[in-house]
Amino acid sequence: MGKTWQELEQQLADTRAGIAAAQGAEDAWKEARSRHEALEQESRRAWDYVLLLSGQLEELEGWGPSGLHARLTRQGREARAECRTLLERERASYEEKRRVQEEAREEMERLAGPAEERTRLERRYEELLREKADLLREDPGELGERLRTLERERNALYNLERELSRALSAAQSARESIRRMSGSLDHARNWGTVDLLGGGLLSTMAKHDHLDDAQRAARSARYALERLRSQMTALQKAVHVPQVELSSFAVFADYWMDGLFADWYVQSRIKEAQAGTAQALSNLGGLISALGNQQRKAAGRLRSAEGARRLFLEEPLPGTQTE
Repeated sequence: MGKTWQELEQQLADTRAGIAAAQGAEDAWKEARSRHEALEQESRRAWDYVLLLSGQLEELEGWGPSGLHARLTRQGREARAECRTLLERERASYEEKRRVQEEAREEMERLAGPAEERTRLERRYEELLREKADLLREDPGELGERLRTLERERNALYNLERELSRALSAAQSARESIRRMSGSLDHARNWGTVDLLGGGLLSTMAKHDHLDDAQRAARSARYALERLRSQMTALQKAVHVPQVELSSFAVFADYWMDGLFADWYVQSRIKEAQAGTAQALSNLGGLISALGNQQRKAAGRLRSAEGARRLFLEEPLPGTQTE
């Protein structure tokens, strides 16, 4: 037999009260933990000082220069006695700090159980809210329709925020690939200049190595741009985002056929490709900024929608009185 609305609301109220009570225990546990950590640091510093004094006393009682001075002069004997007294006092202080630290640790462990109860109660509270949502969803009346409307709004915003995040990721991937391509083109153009000045076989090989790198980056960018276009096709219906036109860049990978182009022609194509990548980076920068703004707005609206749904579920149903 299922729960009545009255029973469900009473369980929610009891769980809320339990969470509020457990919050005090968790706060006390956090305070005890902070105190224990502070005392632990004090004990560590006190022990380091004890070790320092022990080393100094060992030198004063040894047969080295300090020890001989302590044995043969009154000032040395007084220094040794003072060091021994200070060491005993600091060792006692350290033991006291350790004792207080141990008490703080025991207090922290004693409070750990009640503090963990809050986590259990919060899980229980979420289960009860899900149970209430399931019952309300099946209700044909006004309350059920209100929940269904809130969830449709939330789900639509969730899908929008997810699509914006995917488009943003694709745009960032494309920009990174084009940046790599731009760097390779810069190197290729530099080596091409050397080639024009009679650099010979090594400069030609270096130039084409960088052109090969540019080709690979171009293929990667074209793949990322295809993903971006598929994402933006769906987004155009929901939000306004600028288009990116990369016509000169998109055919770059088809330019290069090793050994068939003269050096001057290759240099001119490199310059054209550099201009294309510069424009592409500028376009993508604007698009990424726009997508980032839209994604943040969608995420904020999603949080608001989730908050409105939760407030509705947490509000007691009409006619259910809880003690």
